[in-house]
Amino acid sequence: MTVFAAAVAIRWIYDIAHFLAMGDAGLMGVDSYSYIAYARQFAEQISAGQVKGANWIGTYPVMMPLFTWMVTLHVLLFGSVSVLSYVMAQALFDAGTCLLVYAIANRVFPRAALAAAIAAVINPTQIVFSGQLYPDTMFVFFVAMMLLGAVRWWQAPSWRSAILMVAGFALAAWTRVLIVPFAPALAVFLLLAVAVTRSVNWRHVAQIGAVLVGLAVCLAPISLSNAVRYGSWSLTSQGGMHLAWWIVPLIWEVRDGKPWAEGRAEVDRRAEQRPHPAVENPFEHSRRLTEVAMEELRQVGVGAIAKAWVFGAVVNIGTPAIILSPPVAALPRTGFYATPGKDPLEKITNFLFRSDNVLYGWILLIGALGVAIARLVQLGGFVALLWHRQWVPALLFVGWCTFILCVNGPIASPKYRLPLEPVLNVLAGIGWTQMVRRRDRV
Repeated sequence: MTVFAAAVAIRWIYDIAHFLAMGDAGLMGVDSYSYIAYARQFAEQISAGQVKGANWIGTYPVMMPLFTWMVTLHVLLFGSVSVLSYVMAQALFDAGTCLLVYAIANRVFPRAALAAAIAAVINPTQIVFSGQLYPDTMFVFFVAMMLLGAVRWWQAPSWRSAILMVAGFALAAWTRVLIVPFAPALAVFLLLAVAVTRSVNWRHVAQIGAVLVGLAVCLAPISLSNAVRYGSWSLTSQGGMHLAWWIVPLIWEVRDGKPWAEGRAEVDRRAEQRPHPAVENPFEHSRRLTEVAMEELRQVGVGAIAKAWVFGAVVNIGTPAIILSPPVAALPRTGFYATPGKDPLEKITNFLFRSDNVLYGWILLIGALGVAIARLVQLGGFVALLWHRQWVPALLFVGWCTFILCVNGPIASPKYRLPLEPVLNVLAGIGWTQMVRRRDRV
């Protein structure tokens, strides 16, 4: 429990210090303001007895139910300090993630388990985002649960491990829906892994099938609720916004230098020109945005899309999280998306070395150096996994990281790296342990 206590202490000190210095603004990111606003509105509706039937799922289909309920619960219980109470409760989830990292590492590389847990405890990315009102920290806890279930099931297939997997998948999906496509891919991977390393029998197929069926059953209430209220069986109305407001404008920016803000405005203009009802619901709006985005994606070409994806992945993996800590983010300077550059490399160079705020520039550079060192240690951990013939965990980790980078695409922010952190912590622990062993042998 020392790992858990240390993680909670570090995060609570961080949270309270930011709250005392900046109030709620010290615990909020860009999207946090809309999240807390909708949670307060939902809380008012609950208090007035206006929430009935399918509306208990939530009134804002971009926010998944579990996240909605958690924020709303803090609004109902703690009122004016609900933002602080939420992030302090969120710290408990992140400390739980540190324990799950220990458990995962203990399964794949036992002597690195403590080092991996320590890496998670002091991980700046986890600390920064556990201190902001977002769904991501809670989502990552359930992701780590799913990954632990997958590793355990591969080592010794059992119903208990299958239940752990479906719990991780379902709770993660009820927090952020992006994990859903990974479930069938993981199911196929695990069955193939067992087939190659041992042999598959009917119990294995039944257990993995139960994971998929269980996830589908857990998602059904969300889909049914959206069908009743909005006439759409989709799980979220966020798809159109993701494609049209982020993916397409960022591809344009990489392809021809058009600033992201101009690209988003252009997409909105095209969507508004399409016929639509006077009063439309979020899913209808998402549908029109998706149509515009898909038409453009068919025209821009594979080369531009691939370039944008690589650019986004590099920035996501290499950018220090400290720049999104509210005191640092509040420093006056030109933001990344507004930074000029005729191509991605020049844009990154200008952002790193030509910041119009010297303090921000130094924080960014020192943070980037720290990230680079961490990535080298993690790369060493991955090589050690392969050297010790831990092929299945290595492929599982690569698959999860690849999935997240592909889903996020060209959206460049360390926030979108957070789901990778359980894997990166395990690799950091392995890499560090191997470095210490080699040093002691010299």
